Amino acid sequence: MKCYQIAGVFALMQQSSSGFAFSKHTNKSTSLGMGGYDATIGADPSTPLQFFLFPGNTCPNAQRTHIALHELGIPFDITEVSGHPAPDWYLKINPRGKVPAIRIPSCDYEVIHDSAICNEFLCDYASSTLKKDHNLMPQDPILRARARLLNDHCDSVLGKAQFTFLMNKDTEEDAKLAAEVEKALEVYEEALNNSDDGPFLLGAEFTLADLHVLPFIQRLVITLRHWKNFEIPSSKFVKLLVWLDVCLERDSVKQSSMTKEKTLEIYKIFVESDYAFGGLNEN
Repeated sequence: MKCYQIAGVFALMQQSSSGFAFSKHTNKSTSLGMGGYDATIGADPSTPLQFFLFPGNTCPNAQRTHIALHELGIPFDITEVSGHPAPDWYLKINPRGKVPAIRIPSCDYEVIHDSAICNEFLCDYASSTLKKDHNLMPQDPILRARARLLNDHCDSVLGKAQFTFLMNKDTEEDAKLAAEVEKALEVYEEALNNSDDGPFLLGAEFTLADLHVLPFIQRLVITLRHWKNFEIPSSKFVKLLVWLDVCLERDSVKQSSMTKEKTLEIYKIFVESDYAFGGLNEN
């Protein structure tokens, strides 16, 4: 039985001969072209930042940062990283070889990785450097702590539950695993019930708590419906399903999401493989 990290499988599916693609993204339009190693080390210092991700927005962790960039209105360049293991040029930028990562040419080409760290940095960068007003990371210390606790729950509980259920080949275990997914989702329904204003996890504002878990619930709904005939129970998760619909209407989410067809194409490799859960790309 093969045991992959989720991100490693995404990378394997996206291999290309060059291992590099580059595009300019200003939050208005995108063009994609092929580049070389010089382009990765010689970015124009006036470029606000470079965003590294797998081709096709396949990685849920990178989608978190993609959403944050759009929400904050920060201009960025996209560099797509193909191949597994990661190509040498990318390992020189991020020795861990994972995505997402961001690099800031104007700050002596500083490199930041791990989606949660990237996103908190972007909030600080938008406020302190770009002088942008936003509510993506709350100022209130209690709300900030709640966001981080919800994000930890996604990374340590929900992600594992949904992928374990999806990859399970023993149908007698499906009911138990479906119950574990529902139990993991209850944390978000409870947060929404405790959110006075709604419709988001911390209240009236869309925050890092929402964008951290959204890519996983997006994929959960599509893949578990297709392969496991599983639906999030509408009677039990009234607010969560409303939250999902509201989030999916945001421009930042639309611009960073895969289509349903692309999602099924990507996840087919998981379902058809002899897979054992080996941990998420903790990025």
